[in-house]
Amino acid sequence: MKKRLISGLLALTLLAPMAQAAAQSVPMKGSGAGSITSATPGPNGVAITAIGEGKATHLGRFTREEDILLDPVANTFTGTIVFTAADGSELNCNVAGGFTGPGIASGTYTFTGGTGRFVGATGTAFFSIVQSNPANFTFQFTGTIEMN
Repeated sequence: MKKRLISGLLALTLLAPMAQAAAQSVPMKGSGAGSITSATPGPNGVAITAIGEGKATHLGRFTREEDILLDPVANTFTGTIVFTAADGSELNCNVAGGFTGPGIASGTYTFTGGTGRFVGATGTAFFSIVQSNPANFTFQFTGTIEMN
């Protein structure tokens, strides 16, 4: 009996890291609205900060804060976004995209970890943004996320 218990515990100990390594990519989809809170021209482009809120799979209801650098010559942008879920967990992502028409942009979110249940999260999502006026926009995204 004692041998079986020790063998069982040993097997669990050996299999636990394999189970953690077997995280799977799952679909992620969301949408929301936001507002630009500042836009500051500089030598490398326009530094934009924005806030937003919405709802997404794996996040539930969320808020988001973003820092974007817009290159007005190329009509492209890069930056970071922090999504904060209702439970306080944060999902970080890098963003890269460009304008495809007046007030219309698209690009990619690359998830880069976070806090709480998003520690070690990875994945990508494709997004689209539509400005309703110069300061307000709606967004939607779809992709995959892998959480440990």
